[in-house]
Amino acid sequence: MTESHAIQASDLLELTAGILHKNGLPEPDARIVADSLVDADLRGVSSHGVLRMETYLQRLNNRVMNPTPELKTVSETPATAVLDGDNGFGQVVSQRAVDILLAKTNDTPLAAVSVRNSNHFGAAAYWAAQLAEHDLIGITVSNVEPLMPAPGGAEARIGNNPLSVVVPSLTHRPIVVDMATSVVPLGKILNAKSKGEAIPEGWGVDSNGQPTTVPDEVINGGSLFPVGGPKGYGLAIIVEVLSALLSGGEFGTDIHSMYQELESPNRISHFFMAIKVSAFLDPQIFKASVDRYINQIKSSALAPGSDAIHMPGEIELRAKDKNTHDGISLPASVTEGLMALARQAGVSEDLINNLPAA
Repeated sequence: MTESHAIQASDLLELTAGILHKNGLPEPDARIVADSLVDADLRGVSSHGVLRMETYLQRLNNRVMNPTPELKTVSETPATAVLDGDNGFGQVVSQRAVDILLAKTNDTPLAAVSVRNSNHFGAAAYWAAQLAEHDLIGITVSNVEPLMPAPGGAEARIGNNPLSVVVPSLTHRPIVVDMATSVVPLGKILNAKSKGEAIPEGWGVDSNGQPTTVPDEVINGGSLFPVGGPKGYGLAIIVEVLSALLSGGEFGTDIHSMYQELESPNRISHFFMAIKVSAFLDPQIFKASVDRYINQIKSSALAPGSDAIHMPGEIELRAKDKNTHDGISLPASVTEGLMALARQAGVSEDLINNLPAA
């Protein structure tokens, strides 16, 4: 297991944004990408945090990600839009989609944006949470390259396509569902690799279809298990329909691997939906009901061995509070990697020196 070092979120944000800007992203776009990654690390979802930077920059330097995309609205109605991401960073494309939704829900109770020709957009909850801040129920899904076999199949044919739903509340934290449709996201396996740790049995198989505890054997030609077997498989397919098939994007084996095909565009798709609470009920009444529902669940007698009941997303939001105060704990390998990327990019040494010494 590798040693970890703590860094303040503001320092990590400035350094990450600086690296991206020096690699060709306009400063506002660099900050959008950096903020999504740092927010994941703040919430303890390090699988979607700054450890992704090395792969992002490899793809960017191979010219298979566009640092300055021309985002185009392909089709539009008062309540919907299809957006072409021009192979830009997924976070940049997703921010445009969220901004479109916020504008549309001024005039319509339900709005949806489907996106094609994009890239990895970080943690899905980052986008759904922005919608929930405006008294909307936010829904975000994305397809990814095939990482799971269909039940009965021996080869990966379906992405572990992630989804998030965020529901606003009155005094409690929002309800945040944020999940891959595999037992664990690939990022958790990448995170284990960065720490030099084995993975539990049941997370994935190697290229021969044999269960493995070695992260590299899953990453390099292996595959993940669907969560809940056929249920996760079915859910992943519906996510692919909403994101890729509905937008006219690439799907299934037509998508290139983010990690194994570093010289080919990823071309994944996303789907964003906003439900305007006020179209159904006064938002204050709705959010008070959400609070009461949360209280009912959390007031349950505890099972033996349990010390608390947590709502979906609560553990991550508590981690964000703690890490905002104490700093984000990063594996030494990730810290050292960021330092190397920063120096390669010519980022100010003052920003680099804010990282803890290895």
